[in-house]
This record gives sequence, C-alpha cells and structure tokens, in this order.
Amino acid sequence: MAHPAQVLKAAIRKAANALGYDIVGYDGNNARQRLAGLLERHGIGVILDVGANEGHFAWDMRELGYRGRIISFEPMAEAFAQLQKAAAGDPNWQAVHCGLGARDEQKTLNVAANSQSSSFLPMLDAHRQAAPESGYQRQEQVIVRRLDGVVSAYCGPSDRAFLKVDTQGFERQVMEGAGTVLMQVPLMQLECSLVPLYAGSDTIEDLIGLVRALGYDPVDIQPTFHHGDSGHLMQADVLFVRR
Repeated sequence: MAHPAQVLKAAIRKAANALGYDIVGYDGNNARQRLAGLLERHGIGVILDVGANEGHFAWDMRELGYRGRIISFEPMAEAFAQLQKAAAGDPNWQAVHCGLGARDEQKTLNVAANSQSSSFLPMLDAHRQAAPESGYQRQEQVIVRRLDGVVSAYCGPSDRAFLKVDTQGFERQVMEGAGTVLMQVPLMQLECSLVPLYAGSDTIEDLIGLVRALGYDPVDIQPTFHHGDSGHLMQADVLFVRR
C-alpha cells in the first residue's frame, strides 16, 4: 500500500524532476539506495511491477537511476489510465491492463476511496480504523492472469527480473501463478502486513515462510504504512534474495 504521504512525496519529486531537479536524501534509512545497489549487483534487466496502481513504484525506480525495462501490471481501469499516462514518454516502461493471480479468470476488485488500498479481498476493520480514507466505494470486474502465462510477451528466457508484488493481501496467489518464472528472479519484494488487514490474507510471518520455502531469504525491510492514531507499523515492503 502506498501511504498518502508517499503519494505526496512522489508527486513532489516528479514535479521537481520535470523542472530539471532531483530530490535526494529524504529516505532516512537509505532503503531505496540499498535497493538500487541490489538491482545492479544482481544484473536486473527487467522489473515486473505487480500491482502498479498509477506507477509510483516505477517512478521511484527511475529516480534511483534504473534505466532498464519496467513492466507494470494494473487491473483497475482508473488507475491504469493514469499508469499509461505516466509510462507514455518512457520507451522502456510498459503498462499492462490486468491483475496477476493463481489462475486466469475474471475477478471482482473492491475499489477503495484512496485507490491504493483496492483489493480482491474483503477489508477488515483493523485496516479501516488505521486509515479511514481507505474504505471501499464500489466494485469492478477485472482480468486476472497467471504470471507464467504472460511473461514470455515481455521477458526473454535469459532476462534477470526483479519481481515486486504490492497486491493488498493477494501476494500468495501471485506467487502461486509465477511458476518457473521464479528461476529468472534473483530478487523480489513483497508488501507484507504485520497484522491482518484483509480477510483471508497472509501476515508477514506467513509470507516470509512461503518465500523461504521457494529458496529466498529476507535481506531488507522498509516500513510503508503506520496506524494513523497509534503510530504502530501495519505494513512493510520486505526484500528477498535467492540463496
């Protein structure tokens, strides 16, 4: 989930870049700089940006200096329209209008007021209490595909990919649909919840266990979403490297 403050920071940085300036050093724990180093160290040639929303993550990658290909997957129509606009001037950034999951299907997406909290899963009270602006407003029918069924259209067999998954509780299903694509993925990032936020979703312990079983170890963490009142950390992006 992109916290409203993150969205604001991304907008400010984008505006500054358009004027020829770059804003650096705002990330106190240097998590973004560490990620940039890992992308280079592992020879990443393509980023699979799953759950792209309007393109905030891809824009961050460009700010980090990554100039390789980015494939951004987003199922929601309104967010995809903004994603397309963001990617339009970048020949190495492609927007794909679908979600990813464990099977090819048409699925109902719950669309949140803040867009970034939209999910295939029912939202729990803990989420709504932490971020009242995140409540669902409507539903939308979207297309979902398995990653291993579509990846050949965007990646060659020798490409080394960074898989980023930010799907509001649907991370396990995305991994189940990845199949042998993971053999090309030395580095991945999953959004993980410290407390249950969506019905039927995994918590951070579940996802770390799942990804360890697939041959990866967690190597870094970046907090992303705190409770608006208590300040407790609710979600974080966890970075994994293949052993």
